[in-house]
Amino acid sequence: MKILVCAHDANITGGANRSLLMVIDGLISRNVEVEVLLPNKRGEMNTELDKRNIKWFSCVYFGVTSSIRKDGQDWKRIGKVYVGYFLELFQARKMLTVLKNRGYDLVYTNTRGPIIGAKIAQHLGIPHVVHVREFGAEKPLFGFWNYKKMEKLSSKIILISNALYNEYAKHISKDKLVAIPNGIDSPLDLTFPKNRNDGEFRMLLTGRLVPDKGQIEAIKATKILVNQGHKNIRLYFAGSLVPKMRMEWYEKQLKDLVHKLDIEDNVVFLGEIKDMVSVRKNMDIELMCAIKETFGRVTVEGMRSGLLVIGANTGGTLEIISDGDTGILYQQGDEQDLADKILEVFRNPETRMRIAQNGYNFAQNNFTPLKNIESVYDTLRMVVK
Repeated sequence: MKILVCAHDANITGGANRSLLMVIDGLISRNVEVEVLLPNKRGEMNTELDKRNIKWFSCVYFGVTSSIRKDGQDWKRIGKVYVGYFLELFQARKMLTVLKNRGYDLVYTNTRGPIIGAKIAQHLGIPHVVHVREFGAEKPLFGFWNYKKMEKLSSKIILISNALYNEYAKHISKDKLVAIPNGIDSPLDLTFPKNRNDGEFRMLLTGRLVPDKGQIEAIKATKILVNQGHKNIRLYFAGSLVPKMRMEWYEKQLKDLVHKLDIEDNVVFLGEIKDMVSVRKNMDIELMCAIKETFGRVTVEGMRSGLLVIGANTGGTLEIISDGDTGILYQQGDEQDLADKILEVFRNPETRMRIAQNGYNFAQNNFTPLKNIESVYDTLRMVVK
């Protein structure tokens, strides 16, 4: 089997392209020949593919959807969604001169962002599979790349959680959908940390700086705890802006809020971190405050590092955290409830370590790359047959 993979980004920010590289490696180990289409000639993905001696092509495209809404820039994003659509239709036809005789059996698109892979598959008369890894905003801008068109141009649509599957099942025939829990290639069998006692309680929230990740909720919960006299509690953010989203205003909003609440000594912005294992070694708990996380890559990574994870009771987080057993759930949108849950585990280190140990054991045996890649491979084989 030979496939063309269509990537949504040439850089590795967030978990989508990290997951894609894991899938590519797994498919190649199963004797699948892989070539990749990228939206740029230079980026971290290009470098990673070169290291693997994987042939790649590039042309200009930037996705035809937007999950950022109501920030005063919607008119620009509407333009981007529709301009991007016609750009990708043009580029799909243009790339046929390069791709039409390469003998692909299937086109596989990572994320629902680009339509170019689906259009290339349509022109070549071969199946298309899209691997959806995101909910998007409450009312995302899908433009012409809507549910109906996705169903028409895709043989299968892979969803990375049951929560995402249930959402798509409202709009698309279930015979096109398959739920495959995301595989996480973070290290297994890390040393389970001992309970630290250095006078500081450290909380980590990992993820891009976007409103959907719930950073504001975590900041407000931290303020509640500081007001209660817990000056030794600190919140660390690991993650940065995605340049193409043009959301510098949100980072400013976060820092302005920290300043306004007078908790600058209690909130630390670490920026983009490559070695998260080392960062987590110095943390006590991890927070997952996303409004509706599609799956929760960082939830699993936190568990595998031996951290108790406190997560919002929405989306894919509910498929990973069993409340009081493998982690703690709080009412999403309620910073007081989040602060109460943090304080509970802060005051009870034995309970915290017990739940963290359960989460650690659970994460070692679930959401492994092997299980994920086997299911993705089986789905692609079924489509090609």
